Amino acid sequence: MTQNIRIIGAGLAGCEAALQLAHLGFEIDLYEMRPVVKTPAHHTANMAELVCSNSFKGLGLSSAHGLMKNELRMLGSFLMQAAEEARVPAGESLTVDRERFSQAVEARIHSNPHIHVHNEEVTSLLGDPRPTLVAAGPLCSDTLANELFAHIGSEKLHFFDAIAPMIETDSVDMEHAYYRNRWDKGGDPDFLNCPLDQATYEAFVQKLTEADSIEPKPFEPRELFEGCLPVEEMARRGKETLRFGPMRPVGLGENPETGKKWWAVIQLRAENSQRTLFNMVGFQTRLKWGTQKEIFSMVPALRKANFVRLGSMHRNTFIETPKLLDSHLRLIKQAPGQSPTWFAGQITGAEGYTEAVATGLYAAWNIAETLRRGQGLSFPEGSCIRALIDQLVTPNPHFQPMNFNFGLLPRPNDLPRRIDKKEFLANQAQKVIQDWIASTARLQSCT
Repeated sequence: MTQNIRIIGAGLAGCEAALQLAHLGFEIDLYEMRPVVKTPAHHTANMAELVCSNSFKGLGLSSAHGLMKNELRMLGSFLMQAAEEARVPAGESLTVDRERFSQAVEARIHSNPHIHVHNEEVTSLLGDPRPTLVAAGPLCSDTLANELFAHIGSEKLHFFDAIAPMIETDSVDMEHAYYRNRWDKGGDPDFLNCPLDQATYEAFVQKLTEADSIEPKPFEPRELFEGCLPVEEMARRGKETLRFGPMRPVGLGENPETGKKWWAVIQLRAENSQRTLFNMVGFQTRLKWGTQKEIFSMVPALRKANFVRLGSMHRNTFIETPKLLDSHLRLIKQAPGQSPTWFAGQITGAEGYTEAVATGLYAAWNIAETLRRGQGLSFPEGSCIRALIDQLVTPNPHFQPMNFNFGLLPRPNDLPRRIDKKEFLANQAQKVIQDWIASTARLQSCT
């Protein structure tokens, strides 16, 4: 008899897991509370909606995210296929049209006869005999979050994530903007650059440091994720911080009046395939909306910009994964009456779109292995997904969400100093996963 599996959340991790498990022959009950219950950040009821950026980041193997995506493609990730179908030009990054991406994912979900979608809120993990994957995302409903944390015996943890403003392309002043990729990489220019001279930049930064931010609600903490800081917070860390961060001018040409590189540059990245909308790269913010318009209009190219979406902040919830989950992302201590439970996605502290997809695939394969063979599946040491999982479950008293990065990959102690470490780690990771796929017969049905 085919076993039914319950998946809570139809975000990136939940959809990837549902498709993987259905591909392996299981019957899936996929629960998504939207549109019945809304969240502070989602704008639609679409599955796999990208809330923040529309970019899955770099594609090159010299990029940690590019290496992770390559591994996911080798392992047969359904969402990586959907992302390629919805891709819009953005240099060396995998950037997608949000709507087309969601449509591509939903088409796969709805056309699969083994996946049954339920648009309703799951409020408890108890009293249901089905093995369960919690992929409720960083915007898990308060009802489920409170019930969850009450039973797993750990305090609720959360941090703030941020959304960048979006602009109508036709409203950008092209006399003060130009198309160019950094270092001219990636073929045709995909980024729209808005340069600033020194005086404008310094006035811009000064305004940011003085600006009023929206205060978190009393029940929300003030912690910020270092990998996604609001632009005003970066400005307050020093006058040059933005120039060496999202506004760095290197590789973007020169000021024709001085013959020198621009003092600072804001890059805009296409939001959709028609390129009618662009977002401000790295400009997530929690400034008040009126203040955002006032300050961003100081940029010459954006003086008359029409902002179709302004920046905002929202709370992200995650669990203390090192204390609560084993190396297969399974909950270690089950409450009485609770069926076997796994977790995946950003609720585990795996920060980032690609990472969410990776944990969804990993959890799905482990659920399948456990239900069929009685034990989970360990990915090979040296692979990207194994390194990410190790980071999540290794004991850490200061656990915080983290993106996958080269620093997580194991390396020999005697690695020569002059060797290109990223190239070495990338080659090692690719070989490890290729050898593992070739030698593990049970994976053939997955890939």
